[in-house]
Amino acid sequence: MTIQQDRPSAAPVPADTAPTSTVPTKVAPDSAAPTGAAPPRRARLNSLTGLRYFGALAVVLVHVGSQFADSRSLTVATGYGYVGVTFFFLLSGYVLTWSYSSQPLTRFWWLRFSRIWPLNTALMIAWFTIVVEEVKVPDSFEQTAVLLMAQAWDPHQSIYFVGNFVSWSLSCEMFFYLLFPCAVLLVRRLGPRGVLVTAAATMAAQLLTPLLMDGVVTSEQWHYLFYIFPPYRFGEFLLGMLAARATTLGLRIRTPGWTWGAAALGLLALTAGFTRFTLHTGEPVNRPLVAFLAIPFLVVLLLSSTATELRSGESWFGKRPLVRLGEWSFALYLVHEPLFQVTQRWGWWDDNVGGIAGAVGLVGFLVIATLLAAALHYVIERPAERLLRRVASMFPQRPALGAVAGSRP
Repeated sequence: MTIQQDRPSAAPVPADTAPTSTVPTKVAPDSAAPTGAAPPRRARLNSLTGLRYFGALAVVLVHVGSQFADSRSLTVATGYGYVGVTFFFLLSGYVLTWSYSSQPLTRFWWLRFSRIWPLNTALMIAWFTIVVEEVKVPDSFEQTAVLLMAQAWDPHQSIYFVGNFVSWSLSCEMFFYLLFPCAVLLVRRLGPRGVLVTAAATMAAQLLTPLLMDGVVTSEQWHYLFYIFPPYRFGEFLLGMLAARATTLGLRIRTPGWTWGAAALGLLALTAGFTRFTLHTGEPVNRPLVAFLAIPFLVVLLLSSTATELRSGESWFGKRPLVRLGEWSFALYLVHEPLFQVTQRWGWWDDNVGGIAGAVGLVGFLVIATLLAAALHYVIERPAERLLRRVASMFPQRPALGAVAGSRP
């Protein structure tokens, strides 16, 4: 069996949106806090946790959806699910900015590391010992890159897609975490006009930079720079931070339910348009343009979900079953590709069967993958995180660079 290493992926990284009781809260602008003081910790947003599972489903469909379909249209449409990575980068920036609290830098970085490293490493080990039929042990350079989650900094596909290749975006997340303590201090200084100008400049850079580099670098380099390269993807994380800052400044959507539905329909319309273009021309819409067009709708989804929860303290996506699914989404992201590779080798799935049989097969795979993700969450992810968090008590308690994001208690 050949392990495909050239398929893009999106990582629903863990966000600090664990289920807690939320009540309507009037959020005061950060500027109201005394200079140098961290504003009070805000309520967790359960609805954003619930949304994560649906983002993860889009990622799963990128990798396995075409295996259960015999329709060219469905294959193309599910292929655009990679926009899920943009959603999760936006979500990560939003949640960390929303929940920041005074905390030493080393503690913040260690807690973020503790959230994503254990399960990622466990699944990477499983990939090289169980998934591949012939064990291919990474060389020392690849091992170091994987252990440090730094593979996205190498422009060679054999490195940034090494092993359980979906983990490349965790390498981007680690870069975001390193920059966040400084970035959040700058974002907190922005007023409404500053947020708008910074967001517009970021969006312009996200669109114009790939256009200016087109033809200057090779197609392989272009793909790396504008799909994998952490500094470029930081723009999406920053936009999430700016959306959270706008919320703390008092931005509210008056009809969040209707607005959320309109944004969701907008994303469906975009997908239909992208699919029609690809079927007509035979060429996919390039990823930077797809992300550029999708980001406004994704941001509206975040703002609408937040507005609903802050207004009433309740949200459909904040219901306990969906929150649980959202909590399992990180494990689902990491395990779905290894699981599919192994079960396909066992003959569980017929390629491109389509129709009712294909739909049943896809639902069956999603159920199995979700149950396995739940098991990994409770058996490996959470216990390992709790164990590593104990080390944080040894770090200095003196805050550095003001307030930085808190982690789940």
